[in-house]
Amino acid sequence: MKSVTYEEFKGYGPCWLETSEGRRKLERIGRRREGWTAVDILDLPDSEVSAEDKLWAVLRPELVEEVTLHEFACRCAEEALKLVKNPDPRSIAAIKAKRKWLKGEISDEELAVAWDAANDAASAAAWDASDAARAAASVAAWDASDAASAAAWDASAAASVAAWDASDAASAAAWDASDAARATQAAMLRQMLKE
Repeated sequence: MKSVTYEEFKGYGPCWLETSEGRRKLERIGRRREGWTAVDILDLPDSEVSAEDKLWAVLRPELVEEVTLHEFACRCAEEALKLVKNPDPRSIAAIKAKRKWLKGEISDEELAVAWDAANDAASAAAWDASDAARAAASVAAWDASDAASAAAWDASAAASVAAWDASDAASAAAWDASDAARATQAAMLRQMLKE
């Protein structure tokens, strides 16, 4: 399993480096071990490191194999689609296409066609999805790594657009839901890495 040293991790530019308190906290945690795997980071107590920060730290090819990052994005997208009543078949097809692409069964061009269709579906779905579902579905797109975000984005891009329109009360509820979704995603990734 890949690992990173504390000094290498600082090179990622975590926001904790922006404050003296954050730097002290990061150093206190980082100095506990010589090298950190993604599982080590995901296993940190939630009281010490949020699920959002854990995901930010590990969703990168330096710590997780790219094929796993892509599969994780697919799973996040599937979870987001569960929140949408009658998801567009093009979104489901995009996830299936991503998995075929991972197996070498379709070309980059065929994946791009599926991605474009899913983007069209996501745009159309933005007008039909509920505010809560849109906000929760956006979590998958924002949490997926750059390398793996295409599938998650395809499934939930329209949902994230509409989340900005939520009322203050709905925004607070959506934020709570996104925290819970991130915790679920961190647990899902931990399980994938341990398999």
